Amino acid sequence: MESLLLEVAVFLSCGGVGYYLFGRKIRRRADYLDSITRVHDLNRLDDELVAKNTTSLIVVVSGRVGSAAPLNCKNNGLLAVLVKEQAKVDCEIELEDGGLVKTSLNFLLRQEETPWYLEDNTGHQVNVLGVEDAVGFHGIFNYYPFDMPASELFEGVVLPQGTKVLEHNCHGRALNIGTYLTFVGKAVKDKAGNLVIQGPKGRSLRVSKGEGSFESMVDRLKSKSEAWIRMGLIFGTLAVTLFVMYGVVYLRKALLEELDRRSKKKSKSYSGTTHQREKSDTSPLPVGLACLLVEDC
Repeated sequence: MESLLLEVAVFLSCGGVGYYLFGRKIRRRADYLDSITRVHDLNRLDDELVAKNTTSLIVVVSGRVGSAAPLNCKNNGLLAVLVKEQAKVDCEIELEDGGLVKTSLNFLLRQEETPWYLEDNTGHQVNVLGVEDAVGFHGIFNYYPFDMPASELFEGVVLPQGTKVLEHNCHGRALNIGTYLTFVGKAVKDKAGNLVIQGPKGRSLRVSKGEGSFESMVDRLKSKSEAWIRMGLIFGTLAVTLFVMYGVVYLRKALLEELDRRSKKKSKSYSGTTHQREKSDTSPLPVGLACLLVEDC
């Protein structure tokens, strides 16, 4: 019983420390993001650099995707700056020995990109570098399915002999013109003196989609950190309770053992005294006392 209490208490204490430290780590990240300079208007970027007396500054900027030469994304009916379309074909291939093997083939139908920038409602623009490596990059796209006739899909494609097409589906992703994005990165000036946003040294550029997405992300991190910290405190409280229970059980056991030991010692001592008295009772009477008893008789 005691060993089980101790093991569970140690397990809970380790888990509590882990949860608490993980929650603190998330909280530090949220506090770091919350402390970054928020630039609401792109035309104030240069002013912020001057005010901070620096040539680079970690900032949070927002705006909509724009381009001087947008791509026509006919399959979703919108203009875009990044387009990638693929097709997946499920087919059955007959082997030489007559066996059948089911497999899937992936085709890249289109992949295009055009120069683009971030602009706000003031008409100011800023270029963003290294977007493809940004955290959250895959979440900024508009994903869409589309239909393409099999004859058009397999035009110019040579399939292995004995291949039977079971079904095919096409899907694409596009970064459309007008998409609202928020970037967390370093504002610097390039060689031409233009302001650009890029990933901070030692950190990745961060991007999120939608108005208020950055604030929502920080709030989620804070809520998540509080949940982990609360869980750590609960585990820690349970661990302390079990340690106290273990201490009480251990002390009680030790006290009972001590009382039992003293009781046995006392009983042994009492038994020895009685034995000595019995011995003295059977010893011969003194001579004088014996003579008195004889005279009386």
